[in-house]
Amino acid sequence: MPEHYTFDTSAQGPPRLIDILAMEKSATIAMDAIMQSESLVRAISGDSTDFKNGLTLLLPTNEAFRQAGPTPENLELVMQRHFIPQVASLKSMTSGATVASYKDAAALRFWSENDVVYVKADSREKAQVRGAGVQAGTGIYFLVNQLFI
Repeated sequence: MPEHYTFDTSAQGPPRLIDILAMEKSATIAMDAIMQSESLVRAISGDSTDFKNGLTLLLPTNEAFRQAGPTPENLELVMQRHFIPQVASLKSMTSGATVASYKDAAALRFWSENDVVYVKADSREKAQVRGAGVQAGTGIYFLVNQLFI
C-alpha cells in the first residue's frame, strides 16, 4: 500500500476523516483520485476553509470505478461532485434533501425508496447510498455505487 494510506497510530486527538478513509479498503481507487488533488486532500484533512460547515463525502467504491469504464479525463471535477461542503445526515437524505456539491459541480438530490437511500447528481444515474455513514472530525462519508461522471 502507498504511504498515504498509513493510519498514524501516534497522532494526538480524535481521528480526522483522512485517517478513517485510509482504512476503507473498498474505495482505494477513489482515494488515489482524491490524493491527486490538493484541495480535496485539504478537505478530508479538515484543513480547508471551503468546508468550514463540515464535509459529506459520497465515496465511490472500487466497483463503481470498474463499472464506469476508462478513467475520466477530468478526474478532479468528477470527484468534486462527490464532496458536499456541509454535513448531510442520513435523516436529511431520506427526507429528500437537495444540496450542491463542492464548487457547484453538481446538484445532488437524495430520496428514499423501500428503506434504501439514493442520490442523483444532476441527470446522471442514481447511486445507492450505503450504510449509516462513518463520521470523523468535522466530516462524514458514505459509500456509493456510482461514479458521477
